[in-house]
Amino acid sequence: MIPSLKDGEGPQLRWYSAKSVFTGATGGFFSGLTGVGGGAVMVPLLTSLLRLPQHLAHGTSLAIVIFVATSGLIGYWRTDNVDWSLAPWLAIGGAVGAYLGAVTMSRLAPRLLRFVFGVFLLSVAIRMFIV
Repeated sequence: MIPSLKDGEGPQLRWYSAKSVFTGATGGFFSGLTGVGGGAVMVPLLTSLLRLPQHLAHGTSLAIVIFVATSGLIGYWRTDNVDWSLAPWLAIGGAVGAYLGAVTMSRLAPRLLRFVFGVFLLSVAIRMFIV
């Protein structure tokens, strides 16, 4: 969703690109730090900083997760913090779950999707503080 360019609007595109790189770097940093796929950070940044609609933010976040996850994986692998015997089974379940989640997401109204996403993040936060 890059803004349309007209004559003399080159700086607008550069600013949009700079915000995009900042959004990616922030999402990637917190993904590597916390072990999440980045969506918990990336989606709110995409909707607020880049002003993407909720559905487009979710899809865009998933489009880049392979690059973010691969970079983070290298760091965890180098410090021997990956359970390789568990990873294939989680990948199978995760792939099926991600597809079903994407199909479900496309059927939700943007406001409901934002609410469901917020409830999910809040429940994760509460669990992190309690357990």
